[in-house]
Formats: sequence, C-alpha cells, structure tokens
Amino acid sequence: MLILYTILFPLLVLLYLPFYAVHCIRRGGLTKDFWERFGIFPTATKTRLKALKAPVWIHAVSVGEAIEALSFIQAWRARDPGVEIVFSCGTSTGFATATKKLPPDVVAIYCPLDICWMVWHTLNLVRPRLLAILEVEIWPQLILQTHRRGIPVVLVNGRLSDKSSAGYARWGFVFRKIFRSFSALCMQTPEDQARLERVIGPDERIHTVGTVKFDQVPDRTGADVATPLAEAFGAGKHPLFCVGSTHEGEEEVICDAFLELREAHPEWRMVLVPRHAERAAAVVKILASRRLAWRSVQPVESMLPAGVGTADVLLVNTTGQLMNYYQASDVCFVGKSLDGQNGGHNIIEPAIFGKAIIYGPHMENFRQVHDIFQAENSALAFASNAELLPTLLRLAENDAVRNELGAHARATVEKHRGAIAKTLEIIFNILK
Repeated sequence: MLILYTILFPLLVLLYLPFYAVHCIRRGGLTKDFWERFGIFPTATKTRLKALKAPVWIHAVSVGEAIEALSFIQAWRARDPGVEIVFSCGTSTGFATATKKLPPDVVAIYCPLDICWMVWHTLNLVRPRLLAILEVEIWPQLILQTHRRGIPVVLVNGRLSDKSSAGYARWGFVFRKIFRSFSALCMQTPEDQARLERVIGPDERIHTVGTVKFDQVPDRTGADVATPLAEAFGAGKHPLFCVGSTHEGEEEVICDAFLELREAHPEWRMVLVPRHAERAAAVVKILASRRLAWRSVQPVESMLPAGVGTADVLLVNTTGQLMNYYQASDVCFVGKSLDGQNGGHNIIEPAIFGKAIIYGPHMENFRQVHDIFQAENSALAFASNAELLPTLLRLAENDAVRNELGAHARATVEKHRGAIAKTLEIIFNILK
C-alpha cells in the first residue's frame, strides 16, 4: 500500500493542481512562497536553512495549529533560548498568520507536498534533529523518511475522532507502521489515547498530556482595533457582540438574531469575522438583505464600505485579527457550531480574555474542551439555532451573568494549563 501511495499520490496531485491553484488565488496565497510546496525554495531561504546547525522542525497544518505552534515555540524558547527552529505550515492562511508573529530568527517555510523527492529534498535542506507535528497530520513520506534517517518524530497535541480512529484501524496494516515511526505521541485526552491504541495497541510511547490550546499565549498582533471600531460605530462606548470564524450558512442565522437583539437593545453593535476572508462579498449580500448598515476593515471587491459612524456591523475581512476583536468585545460567539455545521472552533481563544462565550450544538472537534467548559459553567452552549437569540438576550440584559461567565472562562484556562510543559519534558528526554 505504501508503494502504491508513493506512485499514485503524485498523480493525484497533478490532477488536483489546477483546482489547488485556483483555491490559492482566491485566498491570496499564490505567492512566490507557493513553490515551496513543491520543494522549490528561493535562494534566500536555502541560505538561511543551511546556516542552521541542528534545528527543530515544527509543523502545523492551518491557522489554528499555527497559533498553537507559536505558544509551543515561545515555551520552548523560554527553557532553551538557543534552540534553532524551522516552522512549516500547509496552508496560505496558516502561513500568513504565523509569519506575522514568529520570532525573526525562526525560518518559516511551506511544508512540501508528501511526494518522495520533495520530502527528501526538504529534509536535506532542513537537516532537523527532531520533527514535531501538531495535532494529527499523517503524511507517510514525511514521517517515514524522517524516521528512517534516525530523526525523532513527535506528535504534539494529538487528537483522533471516532471516525478517524475507525478508518486508521481498518487500514491498520498501513497505519501501524506510520504511527510506530513516532518516538512519542502526546495525546490530548484519555479518549484520544484509547482511539490511537485501537490502531496500534498499547504502547509506552503514547502519553496523555492535555490540550495545548489552554497554554495558548494571547494571540495579539499589537494591532489597535480601536480605530476601525470607532470608524465603524462612531465615538463612545458600544457593547460589542463578536462573531468569530463563521462558515457558509451561519451568517444568516446570526444576522437575524442580531436584528432581534437590536430591537430590544439598539446600543449593541456586531463585529463579524468570517473564517475565510474571501467570503466577504457573500457576507455583504447577507448584511444588505437584512438592511444592516456595514463597514469593512478593507474594501470588499467593488463595494464601498458604509459611511463613518453609521454602521451596525463591522465586517473583518482580514486574516489574523480575530483575537484582537475578541479582546475588545463583550459577548463572543464561536462559529462552525450552528445546525448545518460540524466541528466547531476553539472557544479557548475568547476565554483567554475572560469573555462571555456562546456557541451552538456542534463542537465535535473540541469535545474535551466543550465538556470542560460546560462542567465548570464557563460558556453557554445552546442546543439549536432557535436558542441563539434567547441566549444572546440573556447576556445582553444581565451584566452580572455576563461578567461571571467571563470570569469562569478565564479561571478555566488557568486551571487546565500545562500540556506544553508536559510535552516538552517528553521531548527533552528524547533529545538527551
């Protein structure tokens, strides 16, 4: 099967390449760095990589994992200031987010596609002493080639869904070899460990350490959001409802609820941050259909932003700004959680700032975090889209409830920190 994968995957990449290029163009990711996905690095990057002695290679797939990686790198540097680091990412949004915030001496690259010669060439350039992969990025060529060179591979903040576990177990004769190529597998929960053991059996290399997300350093760029907020809503203090990481189908539900909120409480304003900034034009049409005056952080195609001080909604159509707006808001909704969605997004991000958090019934990718927050009364989860409005009204009308919920959220973050420290202890023992 691995031989077939080695032969067929490049062919699949070739067939998918036109669609991948269009996708990158739409997201603004088709830059000169794009070619690093094919193992083609600019001279300046190759020079920087060759100057490194024995770097640690840390790989994250997208925005969420990239933000986790920033905290992981900062914690590593606190214990080992001289460590040389190469950071890689698999998506343009993750790469853009990370490169804005990484320390200047960290070399950032795109991870090559999982094609034999591309991985081989990149490993020759990076020459890592350890490869750390965040969450579960199972790329056979990258993992197996690194292992064959005698370089330790560590899974950081690993998680497995029931569906993924069943799939890996079904193809166990392939995936057992891959997972057993890791020197350590640091999983988030006992349930994640059990799902992995379903694939490879009990193994001393599997550890339960908690979720790195609780250790996340506040992901602020230092950008001042006071200016765009004042330009959108005018002078003075307005209570803010921040809607983060929405996906297609969610903005309609959110806007309808916000209109009802404004009927009762016209002083409230909304900050709307779609997960993918390229959806801004579609979101503007939804706002216009609800007769919501809007302003955007940057122009939306040919449409002009609403006039200064007249907006009901600020549309944040940029990347990497969500945490800044979470911090400035009073109530935060976390997207990809409404009916019709699946997976959810990271509710710990607004909790870091002690915000009142609400979200819908679908948090499949954050089950452990959801369970913790519900057990500790640190967020409000509603069971259906129809419950969004009463949940929002409850918080808008009761400052004490809102403040208490935010305080519980921050306390929960503090209580459950420590996964990075446990993971680093395992890594340092491997590197001895």
